[in-house]
Amino acid sequence: VSRARKAAAQASFQQGKGKNYIYNGDTSLCQRATSVSGIGDTDTGYHVQDRWGFVEAGTNSNTVVTMSRATEVPSGFQYSLKFDCTTASGTLSADDLVLLQQIFEGQDLYAWKKGTSDAVSVTLSFWVNTTKTGTYIVNLFDNDNTRVCSQSYTVSSSDTWEYKTVTFPPDTTGVFDRNNGASLYVYWGLVCGTNYTSGTLQETWAANDNTNRFVGQVNAFDSTSNNFHITGIQLELGTVATEFQHETYAQNFARCARYYEQRVGGILYSANNAGGSGYYDYSHWEFKVRKRAVPTCTGHTGTQQQINEDSCGVYNNGAYSQWSAS
Repeated sequence: VSRARKAAAQASFQQGKGKNYIYNGDTSLCQRATSVSGIGDTDTGYHVQDRWGFVEAGTNSNTVVTMSRATEVPSGFQYSLKFDCTTASGTLSADDLVLLQQIFEGQDLYAWKKGTSDAVSVTLSFWVNTTKTGTYIVNLFDNDNTRVCSQSYTVSSSDTWEYKTVTFPPDTTGVFDRNNGASLYVYWGLVCGTNYTSGTLQETWAANDNTNRFVGQVNAFDSTSNNFHITGIQLELGTVATEFQHETYAQNFARCARYYEQRVGGILYSANNAGGSGYYDYSHWEFKVRKRAVPTCTGHTGTQQQINEDSCGVYNNGAYSQWSAS
């Protein structure tokens, strides 16, 4: 089979529905907020775009950013994820770390054939626009087997949209768990101390050594003039980056709502038909999408009960139990 036919076959295979493992790859869905300022020390978690986590660690931890959904975009996209540095990182401690993150369930990664002799490569592609030029690192962390692989990309021009692709080789060691646990973390390096940069960049899969994970990473937030934008992110099987797979809003929401869902509209409450302090009032919320696991539910009056992946109920004694919007 010719090389051209092989490439064509791969491209055809990858054009199928659902080729992109990344959630919210166009960074458009923001159930929590469209802009949050003051994100820094101890603020690891989700703030703006669904499924896009801010990661912070370290002794010094001076970096503070505003995270937002921005309209500065490359052609063909509506939004980008933006970090605007509002407090520069300054002198780094060895354990300082600022990353952008996505997490994946092992049961969704079976097509990688990881841990077998048939394991395949995966390719990550994205558009990036950042003030700080130089070398950046993307790191895959296999949480089930504590294995890592990193690849570098170079930002050549400041404050300019550039298209990047990196390919991670197959890993014949360590099968992903076939369940809903956190099997794979994908990290974009932004600020990394020497605990993560003092070794040799681990460009093939190996047992984790933190010193090899972000070697060469520039300090993206060493000035309050610095911004970092990213959008059009795609992770797919094979060694070829294909055209970004756009999703409808409904498709994007359905995937992301497995992990987080907000009520919209007015207050949802139930009537206390019997009345009086000796009676219980119940209120029920049926989720639009089944959750990954039994969720934590907030924004209600009453005591939680009957919580599962499909719904959540609360009750009050002698008063309305209700769910607020958002």
